[in-house]
Amino acid sequence: MPRHRRGAPFGRRGGPPWRRHSHWRRRGLRRKLTLAFAAVALAAVGLTVWLTLGAVFSAQSELFELGSSNLPVPDAPEDRRGPPWWGPFDGDRDGWWDSPDATVARRAFASVSRTAFLAAFLAFLMAGVAAAIVTRLFTRPLVTLTSAAERLGAGERGIRVPQAGGDDELTRLSQAFNHLVAQLERQEEWRRDMVADVAHDLRTPLSVMRSEIEALQDGVRPVSPESLQMLHGEVMLLARLVADLRTLSLTESAAIELDRSEVPLFGFLRDVADYFEPRARAAGTSVVVAGVRPEDATAFVDEQRMRRVLVNLVENSLTHGAGGAVELSAQIDTSGTVIRVRDHGPGLAEAALDRVFERFYRAEESRTRRDADSGGSGLGLPIAKALVEAHGGSIAAANHPEGGAVLEIRLPA
Repeated sequence: MPRHRRGAPFGRRGGPPWRRHSHWRRRGLRRKLTLAFAAVALAAVGLTVWLTLGAVFSAQSELFELGSSNLPVPDAPEDRRGPPWWGPFDGDRDGWWDSPDATVARRAFASVSRTAFLAAFLAFLMAGVAAAIVTRLFTRPLVTLTSAAERLGAGERGIRVPQAGGDDELTRLSQAFNHLVAQLERQEEWRRDMVADVAHDLRTPLSVMRSEIEALQDGVRPVSPESLQMLHGEVMLLARLVADLRTLSLTESAAIELDRSEVPLFGFLRDVADYFEPRARAAGTSVVVAGVRPEDATAFVDEQRMRRVLVNLVENSLTHGAGGAVELSAQIDTSGTVIRVRDHGPGLAEAALDRVFERFYRAEESRTRRDADSGGSGLGLPIAKALVEAHGGSIAAANHPEGGAVLEIRLPA
């Protein structure tokens, strides 16, 4: 007979006690609810039987009070008169106990008592069975959710719990669980893509710098202002990527502080347009302020942070605007301040409208950006979105009816 391995933490059945008894743990709430319902049913049945038998006792006492008062016991006190089985009786028990009325009363009382206790037992039994069935039906979704949560915690994905019809709390809980699982899956997919994107964006300039430096070391290429300028451009691309990652991290973690002030919108947009004038002129296009309504409108924002937002949006419009003009406009309405950046390019695809503000998302197929000045890190629009949300506003992308894409910022009043 094989000996039990010394030091084994569990018995031959294997597994820790909390796993061996997980079947009962999952049904702990079910047992508690069943016992609670059964206790309530038992209390209700007991109260009913007690009140019923009490009424029978009272009725029999009233019926036989007159008969017991005719017994030949002239010195019996008033509180000792009544049926012989009700309490002590000092009269002639033989004469009264053997009377036909007493015999009928005893049989009637015994029959009522048996019927009452039988009815109580059957009612309690039926209530217990009904409580077990109803509790099982009500707690089945909770058991399913518990099992799904344990599988999710163990690393399994693609889990969905069935949703029953109706609009009760359990249905909404199942819907919330499925939505949570979908969000977790999307976050994990996004995290994997982000790691791959960061690795790609870091690897490309590092590979270029390595090959260039090795060529300079081996004497294949001479040290020249052009080679140094190229290396400087790759270093600036890396620096910009790291700075954008840090800015996005600080903004999304609410660790960034805003220095708000009243900013005139027309002058603010005019400064952004002037900043892009050399680049737009070189590309054969322009950045113009289409209009501000009213002309003296102001916005309570952090000017430097909001300028970063507009710069990122205009850069995106110049890159994807197919050489068309970029228009800046703003207006004040009942909901607050609305700032729009419109280009005259081909617009955005339907799939891009929902993903344009995701990290490292790019509509073009090519992911290689060799120019640190014109190429983006893939974080411009996500940073703009995070900064706008830090102001309590929102940002959205759409296609203009007359062509081109429109990026709209909405700031609360």
